[in-house]
Amino acid sequence: MLKSFWQNYKLVSKPNITPPNMISRVGNLAESEFFDIISQINGLNIYKNKRVKDSNAGLHEIDFIIVDGFYIYLVEFKHWVGSIDISGDGWIQTTKKRTIIHQDPLAKLLKNTQIFKDFLTNNEFDLSSYKILSFVVFDKTKISIPKQIRKNRYILTKHNFLNLLHKNRSKIRPDSNSQNQLKKILTSMTVWSRLHLYGGEILTGSIRYFLISNKKKKLPKHFRVNLDLNWQRNNTISFINALFGRRKKLKIKSKIYKIHPNDSVGFIQAGEFEIKHIKFGLIEKIVKDDEII
Repeated sequence: MLKSFWQNYKLVSKPNITPPNMISRVGNLAESEFFDIISQINGLNIYKNKRVKDSNAGLHEIDFIIVDGFYIYLVEFKHWVGSIDISGDGWIQTTKKRTIIHQDPLAKLLKNTQIFKDFLTNNEFDLSSYKILSFVVFDKTKISIPKQIRKNRYILTKHNFLNLLHKNRSKIRPDSNSQNQLKKILTSMTVWSRLHLYGGEILTGSIRYFLISNKKKKLPKHFRVNLDLNWQRNNTISFINALFGRRKKLKIKSKIYKIHPNDSVGFIQAGEFEIKHIKFGLIEKIVKDDEII
């Protein structure tokens, strides 16, 4: 008991500082700003960072799904700087500090577009009257892009994409049944989970289970909830109560989980396959809903 208390105390009172990934943070802010801009256009339904599942149960993220009448826009949003070159199947981004090899974002988006179409069809949605348009949208205009990329009509700057949205506006709308069915399907699509760690780092991926007192606790399937851990490090009484678990309860759907700082989240980061155990005492907030960060 004393050993457990001491472990929990050390974890919460002096947690490891995990500084944020500034490149990732800047990208998230740029996505949020883009969301704010398109949200000002009346009549659009916008879905951010939605995941679509392929036939092999693999998950693929679409940055933005924008519905405007009979138009559905799928957007791969890029906040890149420096210069871009094409090498084989990859795109090479060069900045002042480093060189990064990326998967071809347009090829990725087109693959996800077909998976998205299959997903809607499997959900018995009639796409015959709809037009799906897919674009890679660059946030920055001051980025050196080769002519081969610039001439591609599916690759646009943010400014040109917004002009396209306005140009394609139409007063003709689907019937209410079709609109409601599409909205229900797109709303049901899941988003990545995000763990906000002490110090500012944000982990993006999937929550598989809670590990409480060394026992795996299954979570409700497809749950969506935002949880503020609020360890009250500067409030002595609340802090001690949290250590003993008396007031630290997480409610997800109908289940209540009593956790301690030394308990953990079984978490798989996006793009990885290994489950990592992230201590609750290091987590400030869990986001598993359509929250703009």
